[in-house]
Amino acid sequence: MDQNHWNQKSSVQEFGIDKNVQQQIAPSQAQLIRRVSKRNIAIKPTQESGLTQIFETFHPEQKNQALDDIKFIIKCFQGHFVFSSMTETQLTQLAHSMFYCKLSVGQTIIRQGDGASSFFILEKGKINVIVDNVPRKEITPGQGFGELALLYNAPRSATCMAVEECYLWGIDRHTFRKSVETIMRSEQEKNRKYLESVKFFNQLTREQKDAVAGVLISQKFNAGEIIVNEGDQASSFYIIVEGQCGVFNKDGQQISVLNPSDSFGESALKQEHQVRMMTIKAVQKDTKVLALGKDMIQQILGDQVQTIIYKNICKWALNSSKLFSKTPHTYQDKLLEGVQVRKFTANSKIIQKGDKVGQLVILLDSDAVDENKVKFVKGSILFEDSLQDKLSGTTHLKTISIEAEGHVAIIDYEAFRKQQGSVEKIQQGKAQQQEKSNAHEEQIKSQSFKNLIYLNKLGSGQFGSVYLCKFKELETLFALKYVTRAHVQQFGIQKHIQQEKAVLELMDNPFILKFYRSYKDNENIYFLTEYIAGMELFDAIRVIGLLSKFDAQFYASQMILQMEYLHTQHSIVYRDIKPENLMVDDKGYLKLIDMGTAKSFKNQQSTKTFTIIGTPHYMAPEVISGKGYGYFADLWSVGVCVYEFICGGLPFGEEAEDPFEIYKEIIKKPISYPHFMSDKSAKPFIEQLMNKIPEVRLGGSYSTLKSHVWFKDYDWEKLLNKSLKAPLLPGKDKVMTPAQIQSAQQRAISVFDQIQKDTQGQKKVLASAKDAEWDSVF
Repeated sequence: MDQNHWNQKSSVQEFGIDKNVQQQIAPSQAQLIRRVSKRNIAIKPTQESGLTQIFETFHPEQKNQALDDIKFIIKCFQGHFVFSSMTETQLTQLAHSMFYCKLSVGQTIIRQGDGASSFFILEKGKINVIVDNVPRKEITPGQGFGELALLYNAPRSATCMAVEECYLWGIDRHTFRKSVETIMRSEQEKNRKYLESVKFFNQLTREQKDAVAGVLISQKFNAGEIIVNEGDQASSFYIIVEGQCGVFNKDGQQISVLNPSDSFGESALKQEHQVRMMTIKAVQKDTKVLALGKDMIQQILGDQVQTIIYKNICKWALNSSKLFSKTPHTYQDKLLEGVQVRKFTANSKIIQKGDKVGQLVILLDSDAVDENKVKFVKGSILFEDSLQDKLSGTTHLKTISIEAEGHVAIIDYEAFRKQQGSVEKIQQGKAQQQEKSNAHEEQIKSQSFKNLIYLNKLGSGQFGSVYLCKFKELETLFALKYVTRAHVQQFGIQKHIQQEKAVLELMDNPFILKFYRSYKDNENIYFLTEYIAGMELFDAIRVIGLLSKFDAQFYASQMILQMEYLHTQHSIVYRDIKPENLMVDDKGYLKLIDMGTAKSFKNQQSTKTFTIIGTPHYMAPEVISGKGYGYFADLWSVGVCVYEFICGGLPFGEEAEDPFEIYKEIIKKPISYPHFMSDKSAKPFIEQLMNKIPEVRLGGSYSTLKSHVWFKDYDWEKLLNKSLKAPLLPGKDKVMTPAQIQSAQQRAISVFDQIQKDTQGQKKVLASAKDAEWDSVF
């Protein structure tokens, strides 16, 4: 954790003062290879109570909002990046949350250096903006100022003083966040509720439904207004929310009525080149519908929507089966790559008595029966027991027929078993490996803290230091990070370190830092993890320079595997992907470290969070806007890294340290590429990951993302086996030699004694009875 990890910055630009930006000169190749050497600073998750401290000074006034007031506020909102991605309906709801206030002549509402809590819109009067005692700008009616306060609390960079009597509308950070969260959650829940009422979406996963709900567009129609016309190309699906629609034939006669929760246009999502068979009009005033375009659902789920639905059913069948439920996700995905969907007419035979066993058969949308009328329901695997290794080469003893016309998924498991290994052997090998690993971990967990021998100091951060160490009886090297109780108390990070430990304990992945156990004493909290003998990816890409296509694929593919593991297996969003949080180990492969920003959605109804957290240059637009974000925000950050690998710089705010500049560029500026970019084929991949519509970034599933055309020539199997040649191996000077380790071990200095020596003279806070509220988990 770097020295400035939690710093937050303010900006004079939130007061309408333009910074003097020098003309950008194209960097030379040498400059690009060096890259920007400064490290990127993360924003602290603020520990705010229900009531926000108001730092600004004003006189509260009572005023009932009129329609003109709402229009005035909305017009001003639309000129500020924080509100730019919100709809007019959302802005209207937000406007209702604002307070009204007054300033006397000469009164200071904001003082340079003070904390920040509120954003204001000047309705009447004039305000002077003063920086370092120098007047810089005059704020006039209709202008807003102080918007960074809605994101986080940072010292104000200017003073604002009333030149004449002023009246303003304002909103504080807590109210803004809670209002936006309420608005967005309410919309998401309503959209999800409408989706649940449509049978077509029943076979989507929870994450897929959330993604679809996130892109539904609300539309309003007046009575008599046509929504779809007979004979037109079918390209959208609709759900009625309010009002009523009529269905009309080609003679203009109304033949039926559609009410709220009814839907139409489903065939447009499933099949190509469909035309509308009927005309549908709104028959009531202010009829509201939710619309979903075919192109949008294809971007979210993939080109073949019906195929995605069938694969979902197959995956559910595997996960609920006796034989396949405990297999790794990668094994299941590989198995499903060979799936074939066949259509059967009613009463036709799916499996015949005497057929060789070895095919994995899943009923997709119809039930089946055997010759004794024993029923098999849709979504189940037929004769799963016949796929056991001991029955390989035998034949089926019964015939199974489909009851009604339907589709069946068939996988040649016998061929797959020969190529990839049987599920039973995979599980047996995994169990043996797990048993061995568990024994080693139990040995480590049983060790006392006093047995840890100090070998070397690896680094220092704002909250503590990291030491290389080992136990007397074990050969394994460890990294020990400690956080002082003084810093835990000072920065209010009790929840932060609890969360970090909870996430680390779940991790069991070759591309993520391994955590062993925690310790605590009167002064510190300790984390014992594996020792990664290597360097940060931040430093590695500066050694390499501009990355080749393979080098970029090598690092990006591991980041995708890390995100897939966190998102799909543990429902965790990481929230701070950047090269500083990735280590290159002694074999040249990546390890994701620092789980302090990670958040779990396990057992939560919503997969959205609203905390402004992360590193500005790598933040997704939806994080900045405060509209709520989930797993897709991590994919944006991966996209930023891929851009950085190939282009040598960051896509937004490369030279900027002012957060206002960075945020504004991320939200408003399109991606542009340097003329020297060698790997043009990476552009579609980067643009998918950095799409402003979060739901589009994954492309349906991680399997689809890994099959992107940019990875066409990339060997994922070799990556998983770690048999690819890494672009860079950390230098020998980065790690201790065996002789140095032996020498340090012979000195037999305990880590505890070394920490006491290193922290001598520092202010210390000792454990108190109150600490039991948070430190009992360590």
